[in-house]
Amino acid sequence: MKNLLVFIPLLAFICVNAQQKYVVHDLSVIKPKEWVIPQNDTIQYEFGSYKNQKALMVQRKIGDYKAGTPIYPTNLNFRDGIIECDLAFAGKGNAYIGLAFRIKDAHHYETLYFRPLSSGTINAIQYMPEKKADFNWWDYEADKYQAKAILPHNDWFHVKLIVTGSKLEVYVNNAPKPAMVYSSLDPSLKNGSVGYWHGNSGLSAYKNLVVKLLK
Repeated sequence: MKNLLVFIPLLAFICVNAQQKYVVHDLSVIKPKEWVIPQNDTIQYEFGSYKNQKALMVQRKIGDYKAGTPIYPTNLNFRDGIIECDLAFAGKGNAYIGLAFRIKDAHHYETLYFRPLSSGTINAIQYMPEKKADFNWWDYEADKYQAKAILPHNDWFHVKLIVTGSKLEVYVNNAPKPAMVYSSLDPSLKNGSVGYWHGNSGLSAYKNLVVKLLK
């Protein structure tokens, strides 16, 4: 009887997950005319390579601790699903690199970013919603917004986000367990595009963005 009681919820879990269907968007090839990619006096980009891997290379030319820039396609509408990509801090100085999702515009989005130079500490991963003209990270310094992870200082690492309603799960380098689980995503940011995110950071590399939209 005990085995049966364990088996029934397990079977239900398997059935629910087996029924999930996704629409896959492979965004590994960036078409600039279909993306928002800022380039001005303070930030620049180019299509280059890092560690012999083709990548979008982005650099903050003038340091600004209030700077946060999403880089995203204009024709994507994401609510729930799976986001994966590869990131690398490729330069010197500050290192703040990551992803943005449910992007409304340049100042309204959810972001999950990484600090490779803070590897192994609770500052390695940072979640926050952005809804102001300046990137106000100082409002989200509490431990509940951050998590530990082992990140390479100047090499590629893989990131996977699972977004479901108000819940975010963060996986690094194909680990079986999430490095971070956050269950209070901003209710005012319900849907929007998905893309890379570049903070007050030196030269960084981004590649292999794949978005799976949950039907």
